[in-house]
Amino acid sequence: MAIKESQSVLVPDRLQVLGVELLTEWDALVFLYRHAASLCTTAQIAQLIGYEKSEIGAALHKLEGLGLIQRSRVSQGIRFYRFSAPEEPSRYSGLLELMNLAQGREGRLLLLKHLKRPGLEPRPRRDSGLSLA
Repeated sequence: MAIKESQSVLVPDRLQVLGVELLTEWDALVFLYRHAASLCTTAQIAQLIGYEKSEIGAALHKLEGLGLIQRSRVSQGIRFYRFSAPEEPSRYSGLLELMNLAQGREGRLLLLKHLKRPGLEPRPRRDSGLSLA
């Protein structure tokens, strides 16, 4: 399936409407979307999708703030996590478009191109004249 040029242009817009910027946020959202509801710890989610616990903890916190997931209170170190569909039609349809796009390799690569990786800050180029002192 070839990615249409229009999809390439729409991906950053859809991500912005959702409020998702980081790859960890996207991966956590996809995990909870596909599993609908999970009774687990942040560390277990992190291990299942291959990130550090702190990165997933921050991603889950942001996704909750965006209204994309719901979390219960901690009980014996475990929480109940549940995907929460956005109420705004434009956010929900954008999410569905991105989820559909992510089903294929080309779509996942396109998303990867537009999502930031946590902890990777842009570094000044050596010839930029900036001092790292």
